Amino acid sequence: MAENYNIDDFINVESPIKEEQVNFKRFKSPFKVRSLTADEVTTLRKQATKPVLNKRTHTYQPEMDQNKFSDLVMAESVIVPDLKNEKLQKAYGAIGEPAKVLELMLSAGEYVTLSQKVMDISGLNGDSAEDLKEEAKN
Repeated sequence: MAENYNIDDFINVESPIKEEQVNFKRFKSPFKVRSLTADEVTTLRKQATKPVLNKRTHTYQPEMDQNKFSDLVMAESVIVPDLKNEKLQKAYGAIGEPAKVLELMLSAGEYVTLSQKVMDISGLNGDSAEDLKEEAKN
């Protein structure tokens, strides 16, 4: 069955990447975050998933660590400051741990605010932890 559409309607489109700034009183410069593409989110989910032995069936099943996934999303989304910057990592005592740097530099409330902004612009706010786990299994 032939559909009436132009393939160019799917080629020359606006980028799915959005950038926004988040200001916190304690910092002189705003944080800058960007949205993630579906491909990037899939890659991060895979990185946060590990095989876990099901003792009943004696088979390994994939299980996603929601905390690790959230950390990876945040570290990948924050553009400014550069969480991979050696000077910044040394200042917060988290060498080689971009997500940890973010956790150490922000208060709990600031982290939640930044996290909500990242999830909103990436379109991830509709996902509950259970939805993410179920999707990771598939």
